[in-house]
Amino acid sequence: MRNKILLVEDSKVIQQMYRSKLVLEQFTVITADNGMEAIKKLSEETFDIILLDLMMPIMDGYKVLQVVKTDPKLSKIPVLVFSAKGQPEEVEKAISLGAIGYVIKATTKPNEVVEQIKKILSQKTVVHEVAQYILDIKQDVYDAKKLASDFKLNNFICQKCQSPMLLKLIPDFSHEEAWFSGRFFCQKCQS
Repeated sequence: MRNKILLVEDSKVIQQMYRSKLVLEQFTVITADNGMEAIKKLSEETFDIILLDLMMPIMDGYKVLQVVKTDPKLSKIPVLVFSAKGQPEEVEKAISLGAIGYVIKATTKPNEVVEQIKKILSQKTVVHEVAQYILDIKQDVYDAKKLASDFKLNNFICQKCQSPMLLKLIPDFSHEEAWFSGRFFCQKCQS
């Protein structure tokens, strides 16, 4: 059975070149032109590996990587970052978000990329944990009541089981300063 790759690349020329090379190497290749399209395809199909560009319109690769590695249904898919940029801080950022490797387009030949993909797929993938923070919001502190009211959070009480709601924060490294994406959830019924 062929391994299925999601190739996320906004340059049609590079996308077609790598698609052709990977198909010749007996991979099934699905392409996405940007991060939003990649997330949509990930919700529709299963993949064995993701080859991910970082600099793309609509949603960049860092955000895609963050979504993939914080979603329990997707987090086990290895992500090989495939970028024109190769500054140490960019490589470190991608690895800290859970990428299994980092390939610089300008200095890596297509054959080398294929070999890296084969090596990754032949090894048992180690899931990189992405930092997440869970906070308990106190109802009477600062703007908590306003937040609960504005977003109809029922005073941070779960409507299903009446347990306290918690706030999960996930670091968003697409910003220079400390930035987080968050959502409220019930620890008891996981809603």
